[in-house]
Amino acid sequence: MSEGERKGRMMMDEQSLIQKVQEGNLEAFGSLMDVHVRRLRAVIALNAPVPHLIDEIAHETYVFAYNHIQEFQRGTSFFAWLKSIAWNLLRAEIQRFSREQANQLKYAEKRVFEVAPGRTIEHSAKELDGLEKCLERVPPRLKQLIQMRYHLSFSTEEIADRVDQSAAWVRTTLCRLRRQLKDCVQDKMATEKA
Repeated sequence: MSEGERKGRMMMDEQSLIQKVQEGNLEAFGSLMDVHVRRLRAVIALNAPVPHLIDEIAHETYVFAYNHIQEFQRGTSFFAWLKSIAWNLLRAEIQRFSREQANQLKYAEKRVFEVAPGRTIEHSAKELDGLEKCLERVPPRLKQLIQMRYHLSFSTEEIADRVDQSAAWVRTTLCRLRRQLKDCVQDKMATEKA
């Protein structure tokens, strides 16, 4: 069997599975996904800023595809349809993450310049001391990100260019670092109180 005949047969099998799914056969949907799962996960992995999104976006893609299978036009590329669903879901997740991070950054900037009632300058000095100690534990490469973002005021895009990573990776990494540093400082403050 030639390559063209093999592809033609696979296309016919796929179209048959699609028809069965559109008729309500859930088992056929599983078989249809088995055909595309590896390629789809590879496409998602190449575009996802963090590894944990691969499974999440793949799962959401399957759910969306099943719920909207009636909208699929038979005779067109099913994989291209899956890929466009995955891309739209991934784009929405990245936009949501960017909005969330921007809100966290605005909140953090506001808190830096504001001393809440009941807090003393001494308390803030202890937090700064705790932060310095926590920063000592950050690996040099990650410390470089902090330096570029908060001391040199580089944008995430500028940092991404300098460290040869995507801007999404830089945003995600900085977000995780902020959380880890916050937890570390809170632990140190709690230990000192005890």
